Amino acid sequence: MSTQNGSPRSRRWLIAVPTAILVLLGVIWSGFWYWSTTAAEATMAAWRAREAEAGRIYGCAMANFGGYPFRVEVACAEPSVDDRATALSIRTRNLTAVAQVWDPTLVIGEIVGPMTVAPLGGSPTATIDWTLAQASLRGMPGTPERLSIVVDKPNLATAPSGEPLAMAEHLEFHGRFAADSTPGHPALDLGLDLRNATAPALVAAFGTFGPLASVSTDLSVVAVLRGASDLAPKPLGQQLREIQAANGRLDITNARLQQGDLIATATGALGLTARGTLTGELRLTVVNFTKLIPLLGIDRVVAQAVPQETLNRFGPALDRLMPGLGNLLRGGSGVGGGLSGNSAKANPNTALGAAMLGGQQTELEGQPAIALSLRFDDGAAFLGPLKLGQIPPLY
Repeated sequence: MSTQNGSPRSRRWLIAVPTAILVLLGVIWSGFWYWSTTAAEATMAAWRAREAEAGRIYGCAMANFGGYPFRVEVACAEPSVDDRATALSIRTRNLTAVAQVWDPTLVIGEIVGPMTVAPLGGSPTATIDWTLAQASLRGMPGTPERLSIVVDKPNLATAPSGEPLAMAEHLEFHGRFAADSTPGHPALDLGLDLRNATAPALVAAFGTFGPLASVSTDLSVVAVLRGASDLAPKPLGQQLREIQAANGRLDITNARLQQGDLIATATGALGLTARGTLTGELRLTVVNFTKLIPLLGIDRVVAQAVPQETLNRFGPALDRLMPGLGNLLRGGSGVGGGLSGNSAKANPNTALGAAMLGGQQTELEGQPAIALSLRFDDGAAFLGPLKLGQIPPLY
């Protein structure tokens, strides 16, 4: 009889105990989530206060915290940044940032455009739009350890006219502290990937290299930046001055540019002088080298400096220096057969310009190529022994 009476009570305990444990765990987890959210709000408030002291005011028209039970999510409507150092004001439509409760140092965010850039207290002068913009940040606010930004179809234009300044199909940027970085000798691993990018606004700013900015370009760069103390946002001029003061440099381990069938890779190191001009040297390897010559205007330099009779006389010598250049002088297809379309009829000035640069034959990605050096001396750019022009100071 006692066994029969005890059986229902045993079953009730089997149900009640696990239920009580689940309820208790739920209460504990809710408390932990609430504490994490409160801590996140406090951390953001402290970071905003530090940024305000540095002259950068961050604002939200309305901020909401959510994400229960496993995430801490912040939604900021109409986020804004007013930066006294650059006298710029930045506005966008919406920002959402998410972190897992158990790993609050990794934050993933998404920004909804368009973004406007304006002088403080003034009307917008530029707009930036995209179809998707995401970022991930490892570390604490103000002291990031790793930053990644991915943007689909970025488009920079003037305001209010909408005149295009720069655009791309896809942009990625990655930065993190390098393995050999120390507090006294900071180093950042950097990666940049641009696909189908053009920058008409930079044609004039790039001077000699301006034509390269007007053609659809795929660009990837892997480099180490030495002398930058952190990944925190700063005005570009301030960041460059700090790098120069620390005797910093950009070590390019692999850079690749492609415009149609023109392919160029580069390795080397670049630094800055005290007045902000470039110094350093890059080792270039170029497929369809003869297409690069007119882009940089070297054929015009040769045309002004060398008579036509000299061009004809040096045809056989050019063949010995670089097979195919003599044929190019006689109107052939050029080095490696790389010229096509409207470029098939070669300019002899281009051929002589190629030989004057002292390039060496090599191979890149299974195609004939030319290797040569690009040197910067106080902003003056030299391709081999030939001076191409002057790059303006960067600050």
